[in-house]
This record gives sequence, C-alpha cells and structure tokens, in this order.
Amino acid sequence: MDPKNSMILVVDDDALIRELLSSWLDHRGYGVKTAENGQQALEMHQQHGFDLILLDIMMPDMNGFDVLTALKAAGNTTPVVVMSALTDLKSVVTCIKLGAEDFLSKPIESELLWARINASLEKKHYRDAQQTWLEELNLLQQIDQELNTTLDRKTISGLTLQYGGQKTGALACCIGAVEGNRLQVRASQGIAADDLPVIPVDKQLRAVTQTAVPENGRLHPQANYRLTLPIFRNTIIRDMAIFDLAHPVPETTLRFLKRLAIHIAIAMHNAQLYADVQAANRAKSNFVAMVSHELKNPLTSIQSYTYLLRRQGNLLPEETRINYLGIINDGATRIHNLALELDDITQIETGQFRLKIEAVSLPEVLHNVVRLFEPQIEERQQELIVHVPETLPQVRADAKRLSQILTNLISNASKYTPESGRIQVSAQLVEGESGHQLQIALQDSGIGIRAADQARVFSQFFRADDELVTAVRGTGLGLNITKKLVELQGGEIGFISEHRQGSTFFFTLPIVAQETAVLTIA
Repeated sequence: MDPKNSMILVVDDDALIRELLSSWLDHRGYGVKTAENGQQALEMHQQHGFDLILLDIMMPDMNGFDVLTALKAAGNTTPVVVMSALTDLKSVVTCIKLGAEDFLSKPIESELLWARINASLEKKHYRDAQQTWLEELNLLQQIDQELNTTLDRKTISGLTLQYGGQKTGALACCIGAVEGNRLQVRASQGIAADDLPVIPVDKQLRAVTQTAVPENGRLHPQANYRLTLPIFRNTIIRDMAIFDLAHPVPETTLRFLKRLAIHIAIAMHNAQLYADVQAANRAKSNFVAMVSHELKNPLTSIQSYTYLLRRQGNLLPEETRINYLGIINDGATRIHNLALELDDITQIETGQFRLKIEAVSLPEVLHNVVRLFEPQIEERQQELIVHVPETLPQVRADAKRLSQILTNLISNASKYTPESGRIQVSAQLVEGESGHQLQIALQDSGIGIRAADQARVFSQFFRADDELVTAVRGTGLGLNITKKLVELQGGEIGFISEHRQGSTFFFTLPIVAQETAVLTIA
C-alpha cells in the first residue's frame, strides 16, 4: 500500500509513546495524527476519518474498551489495532469482540508493528474497494431502472449528466451527438445553452480521458480539468459526454464512468432503434397515403372518361373523343411511372437492382433526353441551353439509368422553373478521390429550395411545404431514386440552391480511362 495515501491516528495517554510512534510512522511516509485520550480520539475520527487507528487500552477516564464500544455502536469500518501491556487472553478476546482488527503487546516490536499496519491497511483497501464496487453496482442498477423507463435520447442524456456529474463533482457538463469533428450538444448542466462553446471532437478517442481543460473552450470559468467520456456503438463514437472539473477524479471514478458509458450506449441504441421503427411506421403511413393519392386522381379520370366514351362515344365530336383518350392516356402514364418508381426502390433496397456498366457517351445520352423534353420546354416557353463538349471522355455507366438520372433532373428543373425561365446543362472534368471524373450540372432559374428543407431533399416521399411546390404534381421519389442511381454507378450527387432564385444539381460519374469491357453487376 502507498503510505502517502494513508492517515493513521495514534491514541495513547503517554506522550512519549505518541511521539515515538509518530516519528516512526512519519519516517515511513504515513500521515499521522495523535490523540491523548479516548474522547479526543472519537471526536477527531468523527471529524476527519482515518485509515487506521492505533489504540492504547489502559487510559484514564475513557479506556480503549470504551472507545471500541463507541466505535462499534457508530458502525465504524476503520481498522483498529490495540496496544496494551495487558497480555491475558481475556483482554485480547474482548478487544477482538469489540471490533479490533489486531492486538500488539507493549513494549512494541517495530517489525511486528509494520507487519500489523500493512496487513490492516491492505485489508481496509480491499474492503473499501469491495464496498465501492457494491455501491457502484447498486447505482448502475438504479440507473438501469431509470433508463428502462424511457426511449427518448434527450432523457437518457439528462440521466447521463445527472449521475456522471454527481460522481465526478463536475462544475459543468454536456452531452451530444458526434457529427463530423464537432459535438452537437443535446443536453447540458451548469451552463446555459446559449453560452456553450464550440467543442471539437477527437474521433480517435478509445477510452475515457482526463486532461487539462482548453483555455478557449471552458464550460465553467473555474474548471481546470476536462473529463471526456466517449459512448460507442459498433466501435464508432456516436455520442460523447464532457465534464469540466475543478480537480481530477480518481481511477475508481474513471472505471465507473467506463461502465456507465456501456449502459448509456445500450440505452441510446435502443432509443435509436425505437426512433427508426417510428420513422419506418411514419414512412409506411406516408407511403400508403401517397400511393393512394397518386393513384386516385388518374384512376378517377380513367374511369370517368372511359364511362363517357362507352355511353356517348358515337355522339361525341372526333376532337372531343381524342381529348378524352388523351386524358385517359395521361392517367395511365402517371400510374405506369409510379409503378416503375416503386419497382426501382424495391429492387434497390432488396439488393436485386441490376446495372449494365459500360463505356457510355454522355453527349449522346443527353441529346436523346433533351429531344424528349423539347415539346414540354417549348410549351412552357423555357430556354434549355446545353454546354457539353462532344470531345468529353466516355463515362463508366449504365446508359439506361444515366438517361433516367438526366430525365429526372431535367424534368424537375422544368417543372419548378416558371414559364420563360432558363435551364442550363453543362459538364466538365473534375479530380475526385479515385481519379478523374465527369461532373454534370443542371442549373435552373426556378423557385429554389428553402434552407430548412435542403437536408431532406433526397429523402423518400419528401415534398417541401411550399405553395409553389405543392402546386406541381409529384411523388417525392424522383430525387431519392436519382441519388441512389448515381451512387450505385460510383458517383456522388449534390446541389446548391437559393429560395426563389434557382437551384443547381450536379453529379459525378467515373470516366473511362481505357477500353473497357461490358460488365454486368448487381
């Protein structure tokens, strides 16, 4: 045991013995206090607490037996080694019954004294460690009971700070999700949300750490140390708790926090699963509502105009019959396109989607797509400008799916750009992580996307709550499918947009570096 961490109380009415024992213990590196009688010893122990008491038996007024009796009544756990010239067995047995750890006969042999002291302190150390472990086990069980009553991540975060803050004595603390290299704070204690500094995150952290608090990121002005508690899920740091402290905490506290992090990680994972289930249920409800809505209108039109043609077909003018047939055809086309989109999503999500990757000429595919949109562009009096050099290298892609990507993006640009608006398609070589790629950009002067909606643009079934958006028919599936098609072909997609000013969608595809054989992949 480390003597520097142990404080011993010497109780003896003989000043010479007190001085002698104090000198010995101090020389060995122990902390020492002395008491000249039993009452003083009890008062000092109640105020300070000690790791070991060396207690004389034969003292006036309040002898060692009385002190042991008082300590036992108070539930004392500090080991007591009694010292006495009494050597009869009855006195020894009485001391042991009253809770003494050991017995030394006077005059005291120094070697025997050190053996008794070391043995007693070691026993106390293991008893204290066991008691601490039991207390922490009970505390973790209590925490688990509270965690099991909630599936809300904010509530779980609050419990983490509550118990972690109590255990560490933190001046201020916070917890949040790790996003990129920063902590997105979800809950805090001891500091107002508006005063939270930007907290950088070390994603390579693998264990709870305790370091000097950074000067420019203190959670509390009196903090000197920062304890960082990473919370893992599948070996990846998903959340992190920060505790700013006035003083460092012992190793036992760090071990407790490490165990706490495991319990919190499980609770966070369960909360995430619950949130995912809720999101899936909402998505299912939205899907059913969307499909029902998208099918209802064209089916109603088909039924209505089919009925009119059957009942009055011979009486209607030729022009009216052609108009009715056109409406029926439009409805059937909408249903067919919806079915194709749903089929694409199903195949992609079940891993059954097939791509035929080969060398493809972008200008050729784009030319065919633009031809399809010429009537629509002309009808809306829009301007479609194409800046795609014929000399561009071929791309590695599925020609059919590349056509689908361009169709979706040009269709959206046209639908959400007012009449007489402008759409421009361009392409250029860019340097990607895996080498040169071709970047295709579609810029429009349309209605743009609000900043609050931009994070969900590629989500399934998402349509912005914007009157100019809702006025245009759509399923909210096109951009989601487009993104997946781009990524399946080894590219990336993104956009920039300003509300009511227009948008630019751009995506990349790998280029053909050399003659490439046709390859079919799943």
